[in-house]
Amino acid sequence: MTNIKSTNVIYKEVQKPRQPLLLLIVFSIAAIMWIGFIRQVVLGIPVGDKPAPDGVLIVFWIVFGMALPVILPISIKLIIEVHEDGLYIRYTPFHLHYKKFLFKDIKQYKPLNYRTWKRFGGWGFRVNFNGETGYILSGKQGIELTLKYETIVISTDRPEELKKAMDVFKE
Repeated sequence: MTNIKSTNVIYKEVQKPRQPLLLLIVFSIAAIMWIGFIRQVVLGIPVGDKPAPDGVLIVFWIVFGMALPVILPISIKLIIEVHEDGLYIRYTPFHLHYKKFLFKDIKQYKPLNYRTWKRFGGWGFRVNFNGETGYILSGKQGIELTLKYETIVISTDRPEELKKAMDVFKE
């Protein structure tokens, strides 16, 4: 799988997270950082039995209290593209380059409905107990790629449309 993309994009989908639980977790962590920062740095009341130095707490507050709640929700996305030579995906900010699945390496592909928690244990880049790899951002629909030695599941909001775009070049 190389990082060089072909130029003709015939299908493109960009998914963003829609899980309220993700935002709840991110903003809960931010709230804890803000409370710790205000208590210890602003009010001078140590946090815990063995409080971290103020400098460490300030760094954590900047990263997890300010940057994380702003950057993470807007930067996470799953980009799916169909090119003439294969399917490309990029799970930002975790993939620096597109991951490429060439049509010549794909034995079979099909749209499917699945249960995210049952099959993969949640969202994100996942490998389950059956050795299947999942790139799951949201929803219960996806496309399943059967390669020579592995199965890949990619979440998509438009599985039939994605399959039709792949059909154009798979033949």
